[in-house]
Amino acid sequence: LECTSYCLSSRPSHFKCSRASGSRLRSCRWKNVPQAASGPHWRCERGRSCTFWPSESSVQVPFRAPNLYIKMQLAQRFSALTNRLVSRRSFHSSRATLAKILCSDQIDPVCVEIFEKNGHEVDSITGLSEDELCQIIHAYDGLVVRSATKVTAKVMDAATNLKVIGRAGVGIDNIDTPHATRRGIMVMNTPGGNTVSTAQLAVSLICSVARSIPAADISMKAGKWERKAFSGVEISGKTLAIVGCGRIGLVVAKWCKALGMRLIGFDPALPPETAQEYGIEMLSLESIWPQADFITLHTPLTPDTKDLINKETLSKCKDGVRIVNCARGGIVDEAALLEGLQSGKVAGAALDVYSAEPPPEELRELIEHPNLISTPHLGASTEEAQINVARDVALQMCDTLMGRDYVGVVNVKFMSMAEKAVMRPFMKLGEVIGELVSQCAGGNLNSLELRTWGGRDIDITSTAARDLLKACVLRGALRHLTSGEPTLIAAPFLAGEMGIESGVAGDVVDPSGPFGNLISVSITTKNGGAMTVTGSVFGEDPHIVQINDHSSFPAFSPEGTLLMFSNEDKPGAVLGVLDTLRAYNINVATLRLSRQTDDRALCLMTLDSAVPAQALEQLDDLGTLKDIRTANFS
Repeated sequence: LECTSYCLSSRPSHFKCSRASGSRLRSCRWKNVPQAASGPHWRCERGRSCTFWPSESSVQVPFRAPNLYIKMQLAQRFSALTNRLVSRRSFHSSRATLAKILCSDQIDPVCVEIFEKNGHEVDSITGLSEDELCQIIHAYDGLVVRSATKVTAKVMDAATNLKVIGRAGVGIDNIDTPHATRRGIMVMNTPGGNTVSTAQLAVSLICSVARSIPAADISMKAGKWERKAFSGVEISGKTLAIVGCGRIGLVVAKWCKALGMRLIGFDPALPPETAQEYGIEMLSLESIWPQADFITLHTPLTPDTKDLINKETLSKCKDGVRIVNCARGGIVDEAALLEGLQSGKVAGAALDVYSAEPPPEELRELIEHPNLISTPHLGASTEEAQINVARDVALQMCDTLMGRDYVGVVNVKFMSMAEKAVMRPFMKLGEVIGELVSQCAGGNLNSLELRTWGGRDIDITSTAARDLLKACVLRGALRHLTSGEPTLIAAPFLAGEMGIESGVAGDVVDPSGPFGNLISVSITTKNGGAMTVTGSVFGEDPHIVQINDHSSFPAFSPEGTLLMFSNEDKPGAVLGVLDTLRAYNINVATLRLSRQTDDRALCLMTLDSAVPAQALEQLDDLGTLKDIRTANFS
């Protein structure tokens, strides 16, 4: 292994050189040591023995490290780096390091410092309109936002180089996540950075709603002394309903339990043992509303949670219920809440978030209601939270751009698995199977189901592995159904948009045979057809080991053009095929036959060139062939 050194001093007996190491320069000192007649031997003071011949100042000289251990270490590092770059290229269109980052919202300086320390270039440009953002976003690999910037489909269509959008905070409703997935852009958030600050605000508002603290403060500032007007309730002994028991909801539960409240909750994703640990009685929503004295909301805004607190919901609640929302605007139907406050059904409420921010004029009556406490989206507005989310989003984005980790990515779950070198042969096999089934379906692919079994150095039956392999199969399939090269991130989303159903069914039904790993894909077509293709990795190469249920199937590694058909199992059955191919000057590289149980055989020919449509028509006219299909593999 050789690298280049630059002589920085012309002193022949003792000079200084620097060797490039990444983006940094490392200095060594070299001493002249008597050596053989071939020339002076220079030894590094650090102990590495390196032979080269001194020259004039500032000229390049060869650097050789004969030590075998050093060579092995350098070779391993070079191989790892090469593998990482090769795998990253499979789903990123440009370089992953030394990226250019745009921070379009106000964010703590620690964010910029972390990016720059990792070698990235950062621009902080805030207050941009959608059109202004569209004009410059093409130059950036990463985008950091808070809640002010709206990352719309129009912005992402202009972002030709964008790889990741980092939301410094939890909510991503200001980002068109489905369109980001369609474009192959990762979207991440920092759910842990503002957990404590948001939970703290929620508990503060629960206490404030119970004791009318803001209204009492305003009265005092107005020179009044109205003790009887602000009689409240104790929260100890009251029932608190926590809708959404994620990070923030559980911190609220912990603190409110310490305040003596009874906890009930709803969250389909919360494990029963976690609910038991925090003292939360998990109920259905229909059971929660009649029991709750206080309701605190901690869910994302989704179609299922939009207007969750509405007129019908409030009619099921206790008279005098109190409601706090520090989650997302739109979860509470604000018109229904105003009606509840006016009627007395709702004794008090506190809102930190609104359906539109800042709130429009039509919400003025609600905000000015004496029994409503309103704050201007302060959930993450603490010094600590601002630093936490800024640090977290920068660290997460650096890891993602370097291919090290994918913490916080919300729209794709298999990227960490895709970085594992041991998965690459299986990923390649998945794409090959996808290409084969897609071309055999003739553009009529309707559904796709994946099964896996076994592995090698890694278990390909894990959920993450199967999700990744399904995406690889879909990526291979879409190569022949869409224009352009689909990305690994976008492939599942694009397939869904095209009406292709895809799923994972579990283990391969019959894993018998000499194979240590199997990936099986079953498809249906829009015209009622069906097909199953099974593959396995031998060494580093993908092989097709079974198509449907043919006996004595000849395993092969797809390459070039594949011609596949069913022929009569008798002498001379394929002579007509060979004559047709010869007429079109198409050379047959390999020929394989697999017998069936009905006096027919499956013939697989690997050809050196594609088969024109006219030749396929002539093959069909032979009258002895069935299910003639071709597939091209790049």
